[in-house]
Amino acid sequence: MAQRGPIAGKVMNNPKMPPNEAALDVTLWETGRAVLNPGADNDMPLIVVSTSARVGLNSALTANRIEGDIRYLYALPTTAGRSPPIPPFDSAIAISLATFVEVGLVFIAVDPQVEGDLSVASSVSRVAREAGLFVVALIAQTAEPSSDGRMHERDLLRAFDSVIALRASWPEAKPLACNIIRHIAGGLKVAPPVCTDLADVQGILRGAIVSVGVGEAEGSASAGDADRASGAATRAIVDVGRSRIAAATGLIVAIAGNHSVRLSEISRVTHLVGDLVESADALVIPTVHVDARAPDGFRVLVFVAYRSHSLM
Repeated sequence: MAQRGPIAGKVMNNPKMPPNEAALDVTLWETGRAVLNPGADNDMPLIVVSTSARVGLNSALTANRIEGDIRYLYALPTTAGRSPPIPPFDSAIAISLATFVEVGLVFIAVDPQVEGDLSVASSVSRVAREAGLFVVALIAQTAEPSSDGRMHERDLLRAFDSVIALRASWPEAKPLACNIIRHIAGGLKVAPPVCTDLADVQGILRGAIVSVGVGEAEGSASAGDADRASGAATRAIVDVGRSRIAAATGLIVAIAGNHSVRLSEISRVTHLVGDLVESADALVIPTVHVDARAPDGFRVLVFVAYRSHSLM
């Protein structure tokens, strides 16, 4: 695993520019922090920012006890005042942009249909990107975007480095957003012989619209449930769509389970998904997140990336 620590300069712009307080027309409130785990050197420092339409993500992340070096923020326009109610975060405190200096990645959960929220998210993104950070927008959409929607998505890439589109309404998308943050915040921990670091993740996400497919299967490999990996991979492929995978410019295949995960299963899932990609130049990265406390079973998240020109 690549050394994380303060990652300024390793894969981000170097040196980082100090954030410009005058450039931000929103107020940032810290609503909480994730649970720090003993292996802090394997964590990717990051910030999760919610706008008013998506403030529920912070409470969901807290309830899920996501581990890692993560700060949860809430962004409001300065016109909202300095002491707005932020249910259920009565103890939220206003913070400075100096928070951005020691992080490498920023997630902003936003509803692009809410004009005020998109403006707030774009303002936070602008300042974060000027400070050398990598900014990913998390949006939820219930259907395939129309031609106008694709144009809107390309506009979003001007405001953010990457856009992850969750194909569900927000209540259903919220747990998926938590899982995405859990995987990336954990450094996309992997089993040998595969190794993934932030540079690999950025190589796929930068300048891309990213769709996510999820597949799950029950059982333990040690109990002889040999088809669980194929079953989970097939469900993830169906969820995100074969045509999307075929046209992908990059893929992250994130596998999660307990210590029953086998290298043969990693290989099987990677080939089932990766063999569908038509471009010989597409980067396909398998990763594994092993949690000894997880119940028996197998979970696959497939991040399928497209460059903006492929959305025409």
